[in-house]
Amino acid sequence: PVFKAISAVSSIEFGDEDHGDEDHDDEDHDDDHGDEDHDDEDHGDHDHEGADPHFFTDPARMADAAAAILGYLIANLDGVDVDAMNASANEYIAQLESLDTEVAETFANLTDDQRVLVTNHEVFGYFADRYDFEVVGAVIPSGSTADGASAQALAELAELIVAEGVPVIFADSSSSDELVQTLATEVGNIDVIELYSESLGDADSDGATYIDMVRSNAEQIATALAG
Repeated sequence: PVFKAISAVSSIEFGDEDHGDEDHDDEDHDDDHGDEDHDDEDHGDHDHEGADPHFFTDPARMADAAAAILGYLIANLDGVDVDAMNASANEYIAQLESLDTEVAETFANLTDDQRVLVTNHEVFGYFADRYDFEVVGAVIPSGSTADGASAQALAELAELIVAEGVPVIFADSSSSDELVQTLATEVGNIDVIELYSESLGDADSDGATYIDMVRSNAEQIATALAG
């Protein structure tokens, strides 16, 4: 059987970051999640057709997913050491919660006007939802490949960047930045900064683990947008 982790989190649609009423801070991840029976959960109320799958950009949702995965494994695997799994998972969930707090503090000095993102792909919807950012545009539209970015769309995005006064375009470190550089050239006087947005970095990089990746991305975003 396959467990779809997105079924355990509050999902959003592509391009929809306005979920400020959802308060993940009130969720208690320190409970003994091994007692949860996820087989009885009815995820049928959540229609994930068209849902943004990039919930990993939000460590609070990752904590939710980790708790659900723990419950699923305990319920479906024979012969596991439940106590050991609970201890290990709850320790990691606590690290994710601490990371969430750390990231929020990293952005504490950014004004609302500075919390604007332009990215190479629509990856940061959950991140924007969690930390009160607005994704005003992406070089590659949702659900598209690089071939889906037309010259007209890039020109319109360039105009939007100038109008919004966006100082930086965030690119994915593991993908070609050709289109991003083309856009940056058209805009002029704008930085391009690479983030670990769709994969971890090398073992000796500052994105070697999930926690390292999120921390590095947050620090780079905060520094770039602070001006």
